Amino acid sequence: MTEVVVIGGGIAGAAVALELVERGVAVNVVDAERPGAAATGASAGMLAPQYESPGRSPLFDLLVQSRDHFPDFAARLEALSGHSLPVRWPGMLVANVSAEETEAARDAVRWQEEAGQPSEIVSPEEADGLQSGINQGVDSFVWLPREGLVDSQALAEVLPEALTATDVRLITGRQVVEIMRSAGRVSGVRLADGRSLDADVVVVAAGAWSDGIKGLPRSLPVKPVRGHLLRFPPGEAPLQRVLASHAGRYIVPRDDGSMLAGSTMDYVGFDRSLSEEGMKTVHRSATELLPALATAEAVERWADLRPISTDGLPVIGPDPEVKGLHYATGYGRNGILLAPLAGRVVAELITEGASPTDWRPFSADRL
Repeated sequence: MTEVVVIGGGIAGAAVALELVERGVAVNVVDAERPGAAATGASAGMLAPQYESPGRSPLFDLLVQSRDHFPDFAARLEALSGHSLPVRWPGMLVANVSAEETEAARDAVRWQEEAGQPSEIVSPEEADGLQSGINQGVDSFVWLPREGLVDSQALAEVLPEALTATDVRLITGRQVVEIMRSAGRVSGVRLADGRSLDADVVVVAAGAWSDGIKGLPRSLPVKPVRGHLLRFPPGEAPLQRVLASHAGRYIVPRDDGSMLAGSTMDYVGFDRSLSEEGMKTVHRSATELLPALATAEAVERWADLRPISTDGLPVIGPDPEVKGLHYATGYGRNGILLAPLAGRVVAELITEGASPTDWRPFSADRL
């Protein structure tokens, strides 16, 4: 039986592990923390390939496929864990604050419609019919009816339970410091305490920490980017849609009526601490979308690190030189959305040597 070590127990690594164990592979997931405890549980959980997409591209097509794949993945996690995982498809309203943004949005609406993804420009008055209380002082909104979200904090709780319900071996509180190689292929991993694990295949799914592992044949262009999120209590008018701006800020509803507002893009290395300026930026941006939040106090605040590659693309699939080494990292701001489909692709490549999904644009060959 093939023995696999997956480095990282966030959604990227967990998705690979679940796909592999379903195919009869022996899987070890090693994580320095509890699976899902870092970027996975700290995210807003948006399932929104159309938002922020600069144009039709292989990445856009992959993200749309990922959105279509997500309900099946969530259902599998629920069945394995025995717990509910709230997934909603409320659609998204993106504010165009100026005539220039509206004009640029018209181009996006055109190519997205041509790609078969519904998108339209609506007036502030029409947008208010979709979500009361939104800022009426902007020029217009883009309405994206297919965009959705998952409760990522619930996801972080469900992931380890789903993994435990399978034959996956979870090794938590242990850090992989080195990938061991012999005769041009991987032979296992070494842990920070000096112990080692033998493996036929190693999958690097360590998020923002992926490039720091010794023994990689090349540097991975994946860097940590800090993001802040604030949770606000339920307001008088419940938030029904995802609200967002072209500045990368957003507000998402939760089933309990609370709202998560994010996020910043802070290039501060591996600093996961909260910054006063970051929290103020998120609160100010949230108020610009939903003015009622101007007087609201956040009841929870946190920050964590996204793994963002220098070219904006994920790194998926086998290493071109080292046999048995695979990547599932660099998912950026779309980590929750992308991980389930990317996990299936990586598992197919490991067990079958091919995948029907077009993964080549994201291959490590480009590095």
